[in-house]
Amino acid sequence: MIKILLLSLGLTLLFVQHYIIALETNTQFVVFIVGILLLGVPHGAADFLVATRNSDLSKRKFSIPFFFLDYLGRLLLFAGILFFFPVAGNLLFIFFAAYHFGETDLSQFKTNTLLGKLFVTSYGLVILSVILLHHFDDVIPIYQMFEAGKENVAVLDWISQNRYNILSMVGVLFFTSTFIYFLKNRELGNADKGQFLVRLAIIIFILFNLPMLLGFTFYFIVWHSLLSLRNIVSYLRKQNTFSYQLILKQITMYSSLAIIGIGAFGLTGFMFINENAIAGYIFLGLAVLTAPHMKIMYDMYGAIRQKR
Repeated sequence: MIKILLLSLGLTLLFVQHYIIALETNTQFVVFIVGILLLGVPHGAADFLVATRNSDLSKRKFSIPFFFLDYLGRLLLFAGILFFFPVAGNLLFIFFAAYHFGETDLSQFKTNTLLGKLFVTSYGLVILSVILLHHFDDVIPIYQMFEAGKENVAVLDWISQNRYNILSMVGVLFFTSTFIYFLKNRELGNADKGQFLVRLAIIIFILFNLPMLLGFTFYFIVWHSLLSLRNIVSYLRKQNTFSYQLILKQITMYSSLAIIGIGAFGLTGFMFINENAIAGYIFLGLAVLTAPHMKIMYDMYGAIRQKR
């Protein structure tokens, strides 16, 4: 039911943008920032509780010092990769994010096998390709706010010239892996397959026709973050393991720390000189946080599938 509501919201946003009043870039930016603060960052702020629950279910001892060392270690390692190897780091982030998005959206499917992981990753790549490649003219100024973007103009130009070829190849990979996955998993009902494909078609239609910033806002904040929060709260509330009050307290505390961290990092550069710079630093902050967050979510969804 929630997915139908979210898709309806996306279609409503698309209708308003094209037929009632087109939101100006400044307004889109405000909606993006508010969404990041209220949902985008908070959806990853329960990682500590999720990691605790993961350890309990796997009968492993949970060490608070090890958790924070591991979490910060992954964060700093990925930040280092992005800094020293920006092209490789961005490609790695895209694959990380693609898998994470796919794992969340396809949590109802059995994806423990290599084929399942290819199915998940190709799904996420389709989503990101439509957001980034179709609107690549809007992405370039954000990348060029950083030194790495200025140094890799040739790479950006090549992507710009070949973006629809790349998008087509991603589409072929997705439909091929999906066809083989459905063929290998015949226990899936036609209704499940049909609903999945219809939902994906609607999401792609929305993302293709919305401006880049609004499309990212819809998918990452409205769709992904809300579905993730629903899954996280359900996982943490199983057998009343954690109270709603504790979950809310943890999310509020760690969201505040993450927002302060991104802001402090931005102060060391040029985060606040214009909207592209702010968006760029927020994307960078989300990219760095994805590395430790994805591992915890991977363990959570693994536990959920195992219980099924």
